[in-house]
Amino acid sequence: MLITVEAEIDVDGNVRLLEPVEITKTTRAIITLLKDGDSEQSEKGNAAKMLEFLKSHKFKNRQSYSVEEIEEQIREARDSWE
Repeated sequence: MLITVEAEIDVDGNVRLLEPVEITKTTRAIITLLKDGDSEQSEKGNAAKMLEFLKSHKFKNRQSYSVEEIEEQIREARDSWE
């Protein structure tokens, strides 16, 4: 089972979990480093960029898939997990 927990890593590589988690044995983890800075600052301007992208030719000319094609891709992905 996967559990996502927010954490901070200091410059020495020490990890500090920001929320409680019950760990009953040595556990492996995957760390994803987030962009530096305050979350409000890092999000600034994203709405304008998204609106610009939605109006772009790249978005308008994107390849689209039918519901059946999407469901088949999901089914193939699920089957590949085993």
